[in-house]
Amino acid sequence: MYQLQCMTCGRICADMGASACPHDGGFLNVLYDSAEIQVRDDLPGIWRYAARLPLKDPAHIVSLGEGDTPLPRSGWLGAEAGLPQLYFKNEGLNPTGSYKDRIASVGMSTLRQLGLDRWATVSSGNAGAAISAYGAQAGADGYVFTLERAPRAKIAQIIAYGPRIMSVRGMGYDPNIDAKTWDNARKICEVNNWLMLITARRYSPQSMEGAKTIAYEIGQQLKGVAPDVVYVPVGGGGLISSIWKGFREWRAAGQIDRLPRMVAIQPAGCDPLSQAWREQRAIAPLDDCTSAVSGIILTAPPDGDLVLNDLRESDGWAVSISDDVTYQCQAELARREGLFVEPAAAITWAAVKADLAAGRLTGDETVVCVLTGIGFKDSKAIGLMTADAPVPLVEVDEIMQLEP
Repeated sequence: MYQLQCMTCGRICADMGASACPHDGGFLNVLYDSAEIQVRDDLPGIWRYAARLPLKDPAHIVSLGEGDTPLPRSGWLGAEAGLPQLYFKNEGLNPTGSYKDRIASVGMSTLRQLGLDRWATVSSGNAGAAISAYGAQAGADGYVFTLERAPRAKIAQIIAYGPRIMSVRGMGYDPNIDAKTWDNARKICEVNNWLMLITARRYSPQSMEGAKTIAYEIGQQLKGVAPDVVYVPVGGGGLISSIWKGFREWRAAGQIDRLPRMVAIQPAGCDPLSQAWREQRAIAPLDDCTSAVSGIILTAPPDGDLVLNDLRESDGWAVSISDDVTYQCQAELARREGLFVEPAAAITWAAVKADLAAGRLTGDETVVCVLTGIGFKDSKAIGLMTADAPVPLVEVDEIMQLEP
């Protein structure tokens, strides 16, 4: 069994669908009766960890086959860079193409558990697609509020699943609009008894438990040995905070004997968390965002305070990477490793290279890059990667004239 506890005042929240502490508005943490994690092979994907997910009855599970994503070791790039133990957690192979499916599965299962049939989310693309797909599976209608300049490929995927979708003017580039959008989404859910499914621990503590299963899987895939360093892209901050929670729980269950260092990566044109980390201060919202790396461009990350604490606790750090370098690394992953990922995922490899060059990594570490989404998510980035690639027209007989 589980319960919700305020991370500020310590009170237990009786409302299992709550998004924040009713007493002081603080973050809610999902706590469990036992530290033991019994892996259930009779349940699908992430639900094999049902003992550590907010589930009362497996009959409520909404699943499309999320989880069980591969963790291949780098075939070329790691060795060439002097980092032979480099692994890529390929979350783009989830059903809708990103790690957000883990969150959507838990979210829609929570919706069923609470007896609700409506939901709302705020998303730059991947979360909207995941929640809409799982909402269709659950038979629940919902609203998606998205960025004014969200990539059309991501919007098209959301539309395909049939929710009601609206873009919010200024969202993603104006911190005041971001905050008001999140607050209004919370209010409309409270008024109408809908479930809010924003992929941030500040707003959806139950659903975000799904993301921590990435840590569980990494622990199992590395045969009970924790990686030394884990690189995670950061927009709102919920993913890295959830993964860190997962590693802590996996160690408490006796599955690993140590914890990794966590690295938060942001695009240099939208890096409020990285700036705060470098300057050893609280996060301050940015006035504007100049990065085009969709999925991780938020001027005021809702889980930023949690992330700063997690970085300190794990002896980790934060890195900022330019868009140009990120796009270069997206192409490298595709051409050298066969991993076609979105720019927000490729930024992890860019950060690893930057840390190797800076001497922050020695090359002896076991490093995991969390690749958050598949490359088809961002058609503009695909265009940048392939714009100069020639595709000559040949006659059929010219095929046999090619030199070996």
